[in-house]
Amino acid sequence: MTNILIIDDDVDFGDLTRRRLLRMGFEAKLHGGSRGVMDLLLRDDFALVILDVNMPGLAGPDVMKMIRTLRAGQVKVMFYSSADSHELRRLSEEHEADGYLTKTASMAELELRIRDLLQRSSARRTGNASVEPR
Repeated sequence: MTNILIIDDDVDFGDLTRRRLLRMGFEAKLHGGSRGVMDLLLRDDFALVILDVNMPGLAGPDVMKMIRTLRAGQVKVMFYSSADSHELRRLSEEHEADGYLTKTASMAELELRIRDLLQRSSARRTGNASVEPR
């Protein structure tokens, strides 16, 4: 089962996302905010981190830099925020996130985006050239 970490300071919304992922067949954990997340990433193996962009303390892009340093190439990172989709896309490109999605996206859109990111990850490991990297 694919293990996904949700990092979001809005624990109610994060828990809703976690429950959605469980219904999709993923294993999912919620971490409320950015503090202590590196310890969790060292302890557990995650295929994907769904990362809120706007959090107190360390913002999403800062957390992403730490993830890339700690787990370079081992975990995908998707920005997930209530920010405007154009701004979220800009942030995603600027910080080299593997993907992005607004929090207003439907459950079907969330599942499609996650499966696409995981498929691209799997295709790169197996050398499947039919799936284009982002």
